[in-house]
Amino acid sequence: MQAIILAAGMGIRLGNLTTDLPKAMVRVAGKELILHVINFLDDPAISEKIVVTGYNSDKLTSFLKNHAPEVKAIFNPLFQDGSIRTIETAMPHIKNNALIMNVDHIYPRRMLSHILKIKPDISAVCDFDRKLGSDDMKIKISPKGKLTHIKKTLSEFDGGYIGMTVLSKNILETYSKAVLKTRQIEGDKASVENALGLLAGEGQIINICNTSGIRWFEVDTHEDLMLAEKNLINNPELLL
Repeated sequence: MQAIILAAGMGIRLGNLTTDLPKAMVRVAGKELILHVINFLDDPAISEKIVVTGYNSDKLTSFLKNHAPEVKAIFNPLFQDGSIRTIETAMPHIKNNALIMNVDHIYPRRMLSHILKIKPDISAVCDFDRKLGSDDMKIKISPKGKLTHIKKTLSEFDGGYIGMTVLSKNILETYSKAVLKTRQIEGDKASVENALGLLAGEGQIINICNTSGIRWFEVDTHEDLMLAEKNLINNPELLL
């Protein structure tokens, strides 16, 4: 399985921490976000790691050469647009089953083992045990447990998307077309998650990989960073 790490964003909400650095190089509990992700992906089932860079790409690419030379970096020149452009940049490089993920999430290693057990065409990785705020990506599911809607602004929802999508090889063309169609309909500022919503609306079955009960952290703001650091420093076993 290939791992596609979306790391092109500017990380504006982290303020001065990303003035001169890409968000992927912000340190949390003594380790850069990109290294947290690479550590999470340290499994024989992951055949290739691809990072899509953007903002301050040269610094991230140089960092990867020094700290994770096995990782392939590709550049999204339109990184100031939405993340739909970042996944669009990655699509020509995806040739196998793939795990698409954000660089600003810190997951424990045991979550990957859980994800690798699923074998559907498309799966959205979600949980159902968090209190969701206005900035969280919310999902609605059908009575059969399939995704029907995904959007931050949903007023009625069942759970939250946690930043990862699993694609099987045979669905890549369908997903790629959905990415392009999403940008054409919603514009360059669309998010990558909108492609899942479009597919669900067109009748594509999107399964749910339920990771409820497994703690993880998103680092979007200073408050997020402080919360993650406090937990990871005091409880390093959370990363296991």
